[in-house]
Amino acid sequence: MNSQRLWWQMPLRIIQFNLQSKDAPLMDAEKIARESEEMGANVITINAGGIVAWYPSKVRFHYVNEYMEDGRDILREILNACHARNIKVIARFDFAMAEDYIYHQNPQWFARKPDGSLIPRGNDRPGLWRRLYTTCINNGYQNEEVGLAVINEILDNYGDVDGIFWNGGYSSSCWCGVCQEKYLKKYGKPIPEKASEFETDWLASCNTESTQKYWDLMRTKAPDKLFTRYYFPFKLDLGANMTLPADNINERSKTGNMLCTEAQDVLSHGQKNLPEWSEPAIRMKMGRTVEGLPSPIGIIHAQPGMDWRHVGLPVPEFLYWSAQIKANGGAHWSTLTGFCDTIEDKRILDGVTRLNQMIKKVEDDMDEANCASQVQLLSDDGTYVQGWADGLISNHIEFDMMTHYQLELEKMKRYPVVVVPKGFVFPEDAGRLFEEYVAGGGHLIVEGTSGIELSPILHLLGTEGQIVCSEQMVATYQRIEPAGNVLRTKLGETNLVPLRGRVGFCVPKSDTEVYATWVPPFAPADSVGAPPERASLPAAQTQVPLCMVSTFKKGKVMFLPYEPSRLFREYGLDDFCILIGAYIDIMLGEKKHLEVDAPRGVQTSVFKKDNLLLLHFVNGVGQRPLKENIPCHNIKFSLKLELGQQVKDVAARISGQPVYYEVNNGVLTAELAELGVWDMVRVEF
Repeated sequence: MNSQRLWWQMPLRIIQFNLQSKDAPLMDAEKIARESEEMGANVITINAGGIVAWYPSKVRFHYVNEYMEDGRDILREILNACHARNIKVIARFDFAMAEDYIYHQNPQWFARKPDGSLIPRGNDRPGLWRRLYTTCINNGYQNEEVGLAVINEILDNYGDVDGIFWNGGYSSSCWCGVCQEKYLKKYGKPIPEKASEFETDWLASCNTESTQKYWDLMRTKAPDKLFTRYYFPFKLDLGANMTLPADNINERSKTGNMLCTEAQDVLSHGQKNLPEWSEPAIRMKMGRTVEGLPSPIGIIHAQPGMDWRHVGLPVPEFLYWSAQIKANGGAHWSTLTGFCDTIEDKRILDGVTRLNQMIKKVEDDMDEANCASQVQLLSDDGTYVQGWADGLISNHIEFDMMTHYQLELEKMKRYPVVVVPKGFVFPEDAGRLFEEYVAGGGHLIVEGTSGIELSPILHLLGTEGQIVCSEQMVATYQRIEPAGNVLRTKLGETNLVPLRGRVGFCVPKSDTEVYATWVPPFAPADSVGAPPERASLPAAQTQVPLCMVSTFKKGKVMFLPYEPSRLFREYGLDDFCILIGAYIDIMLGEKKHLEVDAPRGVQTSVFKKDNLLLLHFVNGVGQRPLKENIPCHNIKFSLKLELGQQVKDVAARISGQPVYYEVNNGVLTAELAELGVWDMVRVEF
């Protein structure tokens, strides 16, 4: 690798044009390059090969787009036109499907169902299209016979291609002879007929093995070129009772030099099934857990679902959703179907332009900046960590993330507070690592309801004896105890907070402070509404703790033997949100350096670089999908300054509006008069 930074290690504004075969005669490469530049792109991604080749490929069974005029080379035209404008070009490849004429010559390359039949793709698609069949990732088409041969051809004949985007995020299920033999050899048993019964690492291992070949080729022939690698940080629901486990991001990073992920804002599933409001932010935080790589790429499909891919997302929704990428340290990638001349919904082109204009105003400051977080959230692969993440974001608390396979004591020591969500998989030696972290002065927040799950750190929780997990409960509450007055201060005038789900019944040690206790159910689920005459609480107060804090050597541990993260994620009550914020405030104590006064729908992220502190505010206020970007007013924050630190300037980098600020007793207080979609306040010291 060169001593200087490569282009893909610099700030990126990427636009992908997903080309449609029949549009080839309409393509004017010079016009596409000019319009890409006008929309603010410094990189474009364009179809190059795989299912359809957009250049005159000589690789046998690499289907060349029949709608290109004989001898035309669209890939070369795009490269020349974009490079003349200093726009980089990433070539996209997808070998997951192939046309039926290829099957007739090489049936062994194709994926099979358990009964041995082919897996067609889009048989009922209107129009005179040849059939497509799914190819097998363990066979020749996706590997040496076609896929690798095509990449070789590109590297030999199109050496000025700036990077390769291999659209290979995961493997499709297959029961061909090769897969049957491979599964038997790997696991010592036949491949199950149901994909849902595959060993959890089967599909990922097949994908990694195939990708490794591409990565080895890239490192040998083009080590300085970009080669992206997909990651899915949480469980991926593929439908048909098929769920893929979360990717091991460390392993994914070994077969590429830049991570990318899709945060699709799919609106076509209906309002009851909207993606989580903070998904782009969380995906960027997860992508940043791998050190030594550039900022991860956040791919945003600018349409409300693949079934509506010919129109754009509502622009207010697109701007809010997409702003989270850069605001959380990522590189933004907009994906469009077609190119400007064929895109009929011109509104989304304006939206992409507006977004890139905002990114331009902050990218130099954000280049190589690091997150300025005091909280580290450990990650499982689903419900509980996402509940914690949403709760922290809603409380304007910046945090970093770390998975169980990345767990390191030195990394934990960077943070005054570490949160362990329910379901966290404790790696070997975790007990010692957490003990040393707390003993050295760290503050640990632990969520869990089972002594078995928490056994590696049971000795740190401030309890005596066993932790017994309850049944699923409804019509139950938690009571705020006098020692938990800080919780009551945050909540307001109430002693009770709703509770549902499981509780870990336990006994606190004598020196453990109990902030909240369990109130047993007053009725079974089928009779909570009537008769009201019998709604009295059977036991208004107990000694069963639900929030407790104990001391271990120089540090502290807060144990929450219930499910605050799931409650907030599932029900969204503000009380659940307030409690998550209060738990962090208690454990940070006087160390907390940033306070933000803004609506819950405003996301805050904080970065630092040299003598700069960079505070992002992303405005998601309103009912989703957003129909308008509703301005928020008087966003305030206060920052504890380090000893001797002097504030030189406070500026709003996107809006350019003046920011009122003052410094008193070592605390900077500032106010952003109006927040539109997104702004970044730069504090210069």
